[in-house]
Amino acid sequence: MRPIPEIILILFLSLCGKHGWADVSSDGENDSIVFMAGAAYANITPAAEVKNWITGKPYPGIRDSIYARALVMSDGVQKFVILHWELVDAGESATDRVRAEIAAALHISAENILVNGAHNHSAPWSPVYGTDNRRGEERYPWWVTRHMPEQDEDPYFSEWKEQLIRQSVKAAREAEETLEEASIWIGRYDVSRFLYNRRPRSGDEKPMESGWPDRFTFDHEEWDPRVLTGNQTFGPTDRTMTVVSLRNERNENISSIFHLSCHAVSIYPYLDEISADWPGAVTRKINADLGGSNLFLQGTAGDIAPWRRGENAVEEMAEGLAADIKTTYQYSSRFRSRPLKTGRTFAGIPLTEYARTHLGLNTLEVEIQSVILGPLAIVTLPGEPMTGLGEQIRKNSPFDETIVLGYSNGNGGHYCGMPGEKAKGGYETGEKTNLGTDRAGGIMTEAAIELLHELYQSR
Repeated sequence: MRPIPEIILILFLSLCGKHGWADVSSDGENDSIVFMAGAAYANITPAAEVKNWITGKPYPGIRDSIYARALVMSDGVQKFVILHWELVDAGESATDRVRAEIAAALHISAENILVNGAHNHSAPWSPVYGTDNRRGEERYPWWVTRHMPEQDEDPYFSEWKEQLIRQSVKAAREAEETLEEASIWIGRYDVSRFLYNRRPRSGDEKPMESGWPDRFTFDHEEWDPRVLTGNQTFGPTDRTMTVVSLRNERNENISSIFHLSCHAVSIYPYLDEISADWPGAVTRKINADLGGSNLFLQGTAGDIAPWRRGENAVEEMAEGLAADIKTTYQYSSRFRSRPLKTGRTFAGIPLTEYARTHLGLNTLEVEIQSVILGPLAIVTLPGEPMTGLGEQIRKNSPFDETIVLGYSNGNGGHYCGMPGEKAKGGYETGEKTNLGTDRAGGIMTEAAIELLHELYQSR
């Protein structure tokens, strides 16, 4: 047989690369991945006649609409959906229902759907569907029903329960329909000026005298979260906002995720109307500024609150964060697209005596989920994790970039801190608000870190 001329061999190998038969870069990384992304949103604003869980009365009106925001990603082999609700939470029952509906609509596994809540107090809690809600005897948290009975038989709430699922599926469908080739860009910005840890650490020795006013908190006329009394020190905060931008071949924004940890309570409790609070206001501004369909992902905000409250604070925070996101977008760095890696695990958290009686369970099974985008790991925790859980996971993650979400795929034990946090007392560690024992936070972080290491090894 005559040898193949060198020029023909070179041409053949180049064609193999062009058509994806074998496209390996000089550093050994597979570059044949075609990463795609699409995003969309749909209105989930309920009728004002739905009862406000804080007042127990119908909402007096709608200040601004709330949305379900969907991001669909594909590597050509599998798809992953991130669904964000501008609600108080993403409870287990609602997560199970919307996963089933989106999975059927998009022909994907329900395990490849992540549901995150903004923890927006100016919107309803996610409904309970059916009787199996993974929470034993508890349907709704006590603070949802403290001023009213369960709303499931109310016609306005019943209609909204179905609207929430219907519109969430619509957003996911439309996001899938807009899938296009995308690159991944990541940047970060310091947003500490907009937030503070509302759980200062108190020392053992009490001052003899202090200028600290009684009830010196956000509703005091002299309130300044940057000052503490003599026997207190500041609690930890995560000052980082991460912006993950998915851009098309024309370098246009398809969707940008902005992630930080801060309660969505700027408008609350000054107005009782329905509102998306500061996350919704920021999203509207960056939709206009950057184009595309963007979304917020809430972090470990159990002990973190906005620095000020009220309508002016919402607008100031929206203007400031939108400007920060634009700057971050401009200076972001592009990273290699890799195959999507996804996984989830479950951890059993031990419960307090009150919780065992209330839920009828000895331990509560909670879900932890992760998806890997290039060098970035996104990992979820249920309920209201405090800052320490996010710190612990990031510190021990094998990935260069890690963001930790709270309020995802369930309410878990509601508030949760690292071991030792309960000894500090406070609302976040109360009998009804924090259902896990002091070990619960450590168990969840260990499970999350183990999951991240498994995904890292499987790359």
